[in-house]
Amino acid sequence: SHSSSSSSSSSSLQNSSSNNGEEEGNKRYEHERGNADTRPLKKWLEERGIDARETFSNAPSSSSSSSSNGGLKSIDDLLKEIENGETVLVENNTEDTPGGDVSCVRRVSVVVVEITSKSKPNKKLIEYVQTLPSGATRKRERFLSEKIMTGKGEGPLEAAERGIREELGAALSPTATIRIDKNSLLVKEEFATSSLSYRRLPTRYRFYEVKAEIEGLPVDEDTFASEETCGTKAVWKWV
Repeated sequence: SHSSSSSSSSSSLQNSSSNNGEEEGNKRYEHERGNADTRPLKKWLEERGIDARETFSNAPSSSSSSSSNGGLKSIDDLLKEIENGETVLVENNTEDTPGGDVSCVRRVSVVVVEITSKSKPNKKLIEYVQTLPSGATRKRERFLSEKIMTGKGEGPLEAAERGIREELGAALSPTATIRIDKNSLLVKEEFATSSLSYRRLPTRYRFYEVKAEIEGLPVDEDTFASEETCGTKAVWKWV
C-alpha cells in the first residue's frame, strides 16, 4: 500500500480525536503574524519540556541544508509552518505524551490523493522523483500528497485541489477538469514519538485519503514532468 505508514494507527488515538485533530480546551500556540522573531516560540516550547538544542538544526533555514544534517529542520522552519497553517502546536497532558516529560504536541494533517483518468484506464498517477530548488533529488514513488493548512481553517478536500493545482502545475491543460470524490474521503491517524524534521518534538500526523479523477493531464506517455512556482520539479508516472 502506498501509505502503509499512515494506516498503522492506534485505535485509542483515533477515538480520542474526533474534531479535526484538536481536542477541545487544548491551548494552541499563537504567534504574532509577520513577526520573524523565534524567541517567543522557543520560550513556549522550552516551558513545555522541549529542549531547543536537541530538537532543531542550528542552520537558519534548512531548505538548502537539510540533506547535510539528516533532515533536521530549524526553529525558523517550524515558525514558517505555523504561519502557513501547516503545523499547529497545542498543549498536551504529559501522560498522553511518550516519555511523559513533554506537554505539547505538533499536529500535522496531510491529504493523499489517488488520481485516475478516463484517458488512462486502470492506471493511477504516482509522483516518482522530486527535485528540490537546491538540486537535491529524492525518490517518492507515492500518490500526490499535500499538507493541509489546518491552522488557516483549510479542509482536506480544499487542500487536495490546491495540491493538484500546485504540484501538477503547467502539466494540467488550461481546460483540465478535476473531480474530487468527496464520498471517498477516509481519515486515518498515526502518532510518532518524534519526526525526522524535529527530533524531540512529539508529532501527531493525521492522514486523509481521497480519490480524484482528472482529465487534461499528459496521457500519451506513461511519464511526464511538472514544475511548481517555487521551483520544485517532479516526474510523474501512470502505473
